[in-house]
Amino acid sequence: MSPGRRKQLWLAVKMLLAIAILIGVARYFARILSDETLGRLPVTLRFELLILAGLLYLLAHCCWGSFWVRLLRGQHIPITLYAGLRCYFVSQLGKYIPGKAWVIFMRVGMLRHDLRAHPIPVAVTATYETLTSMAAGALLGVVFLPALGVLPPVVSGNVGVLIGIAALPVLLGVVNKLAARIAAKRRGPDAPPLPSPSLMLLAQGLLHGACGWCLLGLSLGLTIQAIVPDSPPADAAAFLGNLAAVGLAYVLGFVVLVAPGGLGVRELVLQQALTRRFASTMEEPAAAGMAVVVALVLRLVWTIAELILATVLWLRKGTPIAAAHPPEMRQ
Repeated sequence: MSPGRRKQLWLAVKMLLAIAILIGVARYFARILSDETLGRLPVTLRFELLILAGLLYLLAHCCWGSFWVRLLRGQHIPITLYAGLRCYFVSQLGKYIPGKAWVIFMRVGMLRHDLRAHPIPVAVTATYETLTSMAAGALLGVVFLPALGVLPPVVSGNVGVLIGIAALPVLLGVVNKLAARIAAKRRGPDAPPLPSPSLMLLAQGLLHGACGWCLLGLSLGLTIQAIVPDSPPADAAAFLGNLAAVGLAYVLGFVVLVAPGGLGVRELVLQQALTRRFASTMEEPAAAGMAVVVALVLRLVWTIAELILATVLWLRKGTPIAAAHPPEMRQ
C-alpha cells in the first residue's frame, strides 16, 4: 500500500472513530433527557451571563496565546502580540479536524506567509504551548479532585493519564535541551540552533496556563448560574469544583486525538462531574438532565465566541513584525 493510500485510510479511520464517539455520547444524552421521570427541566436562560461566560473563555485563550507569543520571541521571531493572538485564534479552528495537528499546520502556514518564519520553531513552540496549557489543566484538575466529591468513573480511571500529561512539558523540556546540545556538537558552530525553550519559560507557561484555567472555571460557573434556577451560591468551594471539572473535561477531550475539539468526550466528562454536584439539590434524573443541558450550552457558548473572534481577526490583519522587544528569560 502506498504512503498516500495509508494516509487516506488512517484519516477515514479517525473520522469514523470521531463519528462513533459523537453518536455514542448523543445517544447517552438522549436517553437521559427522554427519561419519563425527568418531567420538564426548570431551565432558565440569562443571556447576559452567557455572554460573560463567552468573554471569559476568550480571555482564557488570550493567556495561552500570549505565552505562545513569548515562546516565539524566545526563538527570535519578532512577532507582535496582536499578530500572534490573531494567528492563535484563527488556528484554533483547526482543532475541529480529527487529529489536532491542523492547529500547528495552520500556525506554520500563517506565520510563514506573514513573517516568512521557519516552520520548525513555529511548530515546536506551538507544541510546547499546547502541552504546557494542558499540563496546567491536568495539574489543577488532579489537585482539586476532592472538590468534585465522588469521582465519575471516566475520571477516576484516568488519574494516571492526567498526572502524565502534567509532567510532559518539563520532561520534554529536559529531553529537548539534551537533544539540542548533542545536535549542536554534531552540526558544527555555524549551523542554526535547534528550537529549545528554556525551562524557566516553560515554568512561567504553567502560570499562564493556570490563569487561563481559572477563567474557564469562572466561565463554567457563570453558565451554571445562567441555566440552573436556584443554583448553589458561587463560593470558593463551587469555584474549585468548576475548575476541576472543566480542567478534567478539557484535558481528557484533548487526549482523545480522534475527537475534533474534544467534541463528545469533553461533554461526557463534564456531565458526569456536574451530575454529582446537582444531585445534592435535586433528584438524580433531574440532576443528570441538567448536567447535560449545561455541558451542551457551554460548548455552544464557547464555540460561538471562538468563531466570532476568529472571523473578526481573520478579516482584520495588523502589523505582524514587532519593534524591539525585551528578550525572554533564558537558562
